[in-house]
Amino acid sequence: MSGFTKDLALNWVEGFVVSYFFGGTSLEEVLGVIKRAIESYGIKPREIGAIISIKTLDPALNISRKTREERARPLIEFIENLEKGEKRG
Repeated sequence: MSGFTKDLALNWVEGFVVSYFFGGTSLEEVLGVIKRAIESYGIKPREIGAIISIKTLDPALNISRKTREERARPLIEFIENLEKGEKRG
């Protein structure tokens, strides 16, 4: 897979994470996008974890940091579980 395709998939995930933080996307939708990006585009869970962390701290997002942190929590837990499975597997 080309780096270009992987970059597009990472941007796709980032867009869904931001939309989820704003309440425009459900948790189930963003988790599905994350899972598909990992399975279909060769993205590592830690790469998605980095996106979530960056967006949680991003002052440019016009959402309270508390809200971002609360919304990020289930995403981070999902990524951690995926990483545990990756290490076993």
